[in-house]
Amino acid sequence: MRRRLTLALLISGPALAQEDELSQLMRSLAAVRERRDRFTEERAIPELDLPLPNEGTLSWSAPDRLEKHTLSPIDERLTVSGGRLLYERRDRDVRREFSLADQPEMQALVEAIRGTLAGDLPALRRHYEVALEGRHDDAWRLVLRPTSMRIRASVQRILVTGQGAQPTGVDTEGHGGVTRMRIRPGP
Repeated sequence: MRRRLTLALLISGPALAQEDELSQLMRSLAAVRERRDRFTEERAIPELDLPLPNEGTLSWSAPDRLEKHTLSPIDERLTVSGGRLLYERRDRDVRREFSLADQPEMQALVEAIRGTLAGDLPALRRHYEVALEGRHDDAWRLVLRPTSMRIRASVQRILVTGQGAQPTGVDTEGHGGVTRMRIRPGP
């Protein structure tokens, strides 16, 4: 009996330590109520020789507002607030708004970023298996694997990297290639 208890403690020890680190990371991220960062993003598509680059700003306001404003090569804006997503492209007079509940794939992608910035572990776990590599107060990497087969058909995993309470990257790996977003503080 004593051996089993010792073995159980040895096996569960690292898992408990990781869960504690993950909780501490989420608290650190949740403490940042507002941020405005710059991003560069490259989409590598197997059919193209060169990646498709873009850049812009990524803004977050607690509790649930996220805005990705692409400035180059085209000006477009994705704004998520609550359960609504607004897409705007002014040069073509395009403005579309829809419910994330009606778009489960988009909702899962949004929650990977929004849930991380909000420090909302339950929101992340609604869509992903969540694993943390590293420490909350140092370099870290969240590995998000979709729990839904429907989502897995397009996204195999999302890697969110950071340093302390500052996210530094989001890599989305799917059947259509890899999208790499690099994030740096302030405009």
